[in-house]
Amino acid sequence: MSTAVTRRQFAFQTLGVIGGTMVAGDILPLLAEAAKHKQVLRVAVDRDFETLRPDFSAGYTNNMLKRLIYTTPVLWAAKPRADGTLTYDPDTIEGRLVIAYKVSEDRQTIEFTLRSNAKFANGDPMDAPALKDSYAMHIANRGPGASQLKVSGLPSADRITVLDAVTLRLSLDRPVAWGLSNHGLHNGGSVVHAKEILKHATPDDPTGLKWLETRTVESGPFIIENWQKGAMMSLVPNPHSFEPSQLERIILQIVPDPSTRRIVLERGDVDFAMQISTKDIPDLTRVSGVKVTSYPSARGWWLGMTWNKAPFNNIHFRRAMAWAIPYETLLQVVAHGMAQRLRSCVSKNISGYMEEFWPYETNLEKAREELAQVQIPDGFAVTVPVSAGDAFDEESMVLIKESLALLGIKLTLQKMSIGQKRSLLVKKQVDMAIYDFRPFVPDVGYYIYWNWLPDSLNNYWGYANAEAQALGNEAITMAVDAPERHARLRRFQEIINGEVGTIPLFSEFDNAVMRAPVQGYVSYPDGVAFLAKLRLE
Repeated sequence: MSTAVTRRQFAFQTLGVIGGTMVAGDILPLLAEAAKHKQVLRVAVDRDFETLRPDFSAGYTNNMLKRLIYTTPVLWAAKPRADGTLTYDPDTIEGRLVIAYKVSEDRQTIEFTLRSNAKFANGDPMDAPALKDSYAMHIANRGPGASQLKVSGLPSADRITVLDAVTLRLSLDRPVAWGLSNHGLHNGGSVVHAKEILKHATPDDPTGLKWLETRTVESGPFIIENWQKGAMMSLVPNPHSFEPSQLERIILQIVPDPSTRRIVLERGDVDFAMQISTKDIPDLTRVSGVKVTSYPSARGWWLGMTWNKAPFNNIHFRRAMAWAIPYETLLQVVAHGMAQRLRSCVSKNISGYMEEFWPYETNLEKAREELAQVQIPDGFAVTVPVSAGDAFDEESMVLIKESLALLGIKLTLQKMSIGQKRSLLVKKQVDMAIYDFRPFVPDVGYYIYWNWLPDSLNNYWGYANAEAQALGNEAITMAVDAPERHARLRRFQEIINGEVGTIPLFSEFDNAVMRAPVQGYVSYPDGVAFLAKLRLE
């Protein structure tokens, strides 16, 4: 191996100080050695990689790895913003594995034409049969990948037809506005080598998923060179990739402590840092040699309340809560100004969002007037689950608790793991809580599918309105630019916001934090970085 930093060095010269809060001296000798090579990207990540399964979502860092090692049929094209930074183009889909696509007039049939010489990292052909096998494996595993494909109109593999070695036909069970773009997502769209994975199947693991937890055959622009669990991972370009990168190597150094990630970035020990605390972003914008690029995102935060019991299902109680929220304080104290006010029951910064139907500002006098029309006992108290360690959740609920106390409503905050809270929400066992959602596809219909229909996974609050939900169902199957779709989405938001279906709080920014020489960063709607597109200048 010609490079000075060998696999063996990476495996046996890890740095115990990484992950702590103390930074002193030259603590990153390997990364310093890597810096001598022009196109070695050094990245501080917040956690190890739980699994190499692309259909299993475990946070932005894990999904970032999936975008490096697995290709997808398509992806959003990039376009420059006014300041020259790059973001995705919602109106343009470009091919990755696919070089051409054709969508039928009724939008229920999509034909992909694949690259004729595409190969997996082991040299096996990545052709139409292989792509069908990949889709079929995601569907058979019944995980998030299967759910994502079902959203796209592909509930079963029998809707996928191989026409020839480079042509694949998808026959959707219904037209959906995101039928094409959804194949750019990392879970259902990631191309896996299904035949190779199945070679490692066992009676207890009939689809080879246990093998895929820690091993894989890459299809993307990078392959895993070395993975030392709990410490680091290094990746090098896939010699068979059709997506050339200017980077020679990517080093992912695990730095669990956010303060340490900030320090090593400021020192120049790494080029890029994942998951920097929002509270640090304003200060980092003033640090010489550090570059922060912020993008308005579709990740929104709401205060939800159950519709299944009093007084939460009383419109006057819901209005009182909406008037009592300290909106501007949340923006400045919790989000440190790195967010936008959210004013609807759906995500901001996506196609179809409208905010004219949300009249509420902070006004305790109006809140008391509404609350006076509700029969609630003195000392009314609510237990609210809070995700421990989630600053947005914890700090927002503390401020809301203080505001509601002025109305005589007592909140008891119960800290628990994110998983525990999520479980309670899905089971509809929560009366009130803050929750967030990010639609991976930037479309209101996609948001409606996951949140507002009677059987939506994230309809945590038991919302039901026949007119609104019929409008939502109709909008899902319409073309994005159809005037009648716009009218339905408008009426949908008018109804739900009028009923205070949920209380919109804010929409956070995506913040990409890197050293000044790093170029080429593109913001995607799912918030997942594509490091292969970066270069060092």
